[in-house]
Amino acid sequence: MTVRIQLERLRDRGFLVLDKSGGALTGAGKEQFAPVLDHVADVQQLSLYSLAQDTITVAALLSHAEQQHPSWWYRDHAVRWGASAMILIRCCADGLRFSHSNEQIGVHNPRDERVIEGAFPFRRKGDLLLLVSAPDRKSAGLGLWRVITEILSETP
Repeated sequence: MTVRIQLERLRDRGFLVLDKSGGALTGAGKEQFAPVLDHVADVQQLSLYSLAQDTITVAALLSHAEQQHPSWWYRDHAVRWGASAMILIRCCADGLRFSHSNEQIGVHNPRDERVIEGAFPFRRKGDLLLLVSAPDRKSAGLGLWRVITEILSETP
């Protein structure tokens, strides 16, 4: 019901066309949301091992996004929207690194590093990976998109 209400609001504002087969952005919707969608390279659910913080983990790859705040600041936003945890990872020339400590993911989490690399093979230096965990998909998704919105609102 929550999703339907949001979709109807987007439709009422002229950003979305809804029919029996689903929904599609209108020209105005594409113009409005293109700056955000251009940075979201991929979103997936992951099955992690040592980095799993709850039942469900969803991840997003953000192309050349700017992190303006410490990782805990974004984590707090995700938690306010129902997530139980969030990990921010920076894609560097020498591999994946935790944003908060700059430690390479593979040092203590080699199995999860392989899972992440397999899920996001087209990542580039400067990209950000967000991992959000929650007890259910809805909470994980809400937390993830809240953080995506915060980061991309700060990215030029």
